[in-house]
Amino acid sequence: MQHTRPITKLFLAGSLAVAPFTLAACGDDTAGPEEGVSVGDIQEDDGVEEGMEEDGIDAGAEAGLGYDGLYDSAFYEERTGYVGQEVTVSATVNEVFGPNSFTIAGTEETSVEPLLIVGAEMAGALEEGEVVQVTGTVQEAFEEVAVEEELGLDLTDDAYGDFENAEYIVADSVDTTVPTEDE
Repeated sequence: MQHTRPITKLFLAGSLAVAPFTLAACGDDTAGPEEGVSVGDIQEDDGVEEGMEEDGIDAGAEAGLGYDGLYDSAFYEERTGYVGQEVTVSATVNEVFGPNSFTIAGTEETSVEPLLIVGAEMAGALEEGEVVQVTGTVQEAFEEVAVEEELGLDLTDDAYGDFENAEYIVADSVDTTVPTEDE
């Protein structure tokens, strides 16, 4: 006859009941370092810099992810933050200047200034009022002669006075098969 103590049985039963919870707590520790670290330090380590939300700059934009959406007030107000980044904007063709340049207008709900698009080989085939999706890189300050030399284009003279030193997009592609709100 085997003789066990009641305390031993109770200890074993308690250990078996708690074991699954103890093991689950050991995996994938996401708590970070225990001492001397603030929430801001952890956010910076994750690629989110302190103050970016307050400055109105999208964390994805700072990480080089750019913008993908409507050409509206939100994009227009933050356009300088996208300089050097590839973006995709959907808008209506405002004015066509020639085979390699046109402007887009904001949505009906906004009153943003037209944005210059250059480098799009199909610009001459576009019509004013047509909905397009433009993918390209936001540039800092438009200067007609410099852009012509850099891109090897012959832009229409005297059409760009309103855009001198303003942000613009050098288009990689222009998609005219964008569904409108009515579709």
